[in-house]
Amino acid sequence: MKRTLLIAAAVAALVFGVVAYANAATSGTVTVNATVNPQMEITVPGTVTLSNVDPYTPATGSVTVTGKSNKNATLSASVSKGTFTTLSSTAAAATPIAWGKGGNLSYTDNLTGTVDWDVDAGTVVSGSVTYTIAQP
Repeated sequence: MKRTLLIAAAVAALVFGVVAYANAATSGTVTVNATVNPQMEITVPGTVTLSNVDPYTPATGSVTVTGKSNKNATLSASVSKGTFTTLSSTAAAATPIAWGKGGNLSYTDNLTGTVDWDVDAGTVVSGSVTYTIAQP
């Protein structure tokens, strides 16, 4: 009988020891935080050639501006007519344009240039359009 009680006590001690061991912490959690930096990029073709131009007959062309932004962005355009008599851009007329956010932003801008009778035949005229992406 003593032997049975001793064995029962040993078994109980082992069981409670295992239970106590099983209740011990075996894992923990850490919270990880980071602040995302604003990022944006814009890609504009270097040169766009309009069709041949006659005096006071508009020459037209288009340019596709692409970009990326991880925050809602706006696209703006400004025109420098250079040696054209007039140079216009639909993007400049609509500035600022709500462009949105994402990795595949795109806008097609229509350009129109004219010359007058004072521009010599054979002259290559040029101007520029500057595109800007901004995150408000």
